[in-house]
Amino acid sequence: MLLRIPPRLTNKSLFIKYLESDLWSWMRELSTAFIKLNFQDNFQSFIAKDVFIPANTEISIQNQFKNRYPGLIPEGRIIVRQSGSAIVVDGDSPWTVDQCFLKNSSNVDTKVSVLFFK
Repeated sequence: MLLRIPPRLTNKSLFIKYLESDLWSWMRELSTAFIKLNFQDNFQSFIAKDVFIPANTEISIQNQFKNRYPGLIPEGRIIVRQSGSAIVVDGDSPWTVDQCFLKNSSNVDTKVSVLFFK
């Protein structure tokens, strides 16, 4: 990596050359990589899409961290899409390495897509 051991820059012209030729291409590649990141790339996460939850029911969702990050339990969730006006909350059961629980605490059915993250 260029920043680990920078060259000795004894004068201004060497410093400018270092910035213009050596660091510029590296910074351009790095900024391109950062632009391509999306929300999920920044977290250990998985998404459960189009999960149907009947009214006043708790359901379990398989913890997909089990295969990618053994032993990891999600710390939070974000509902990224929902149909209907139901209120979806964490279930009464604690999340485990195998299952995550959500509960529809309203009187109407709903379908949600949920992002679970660490």
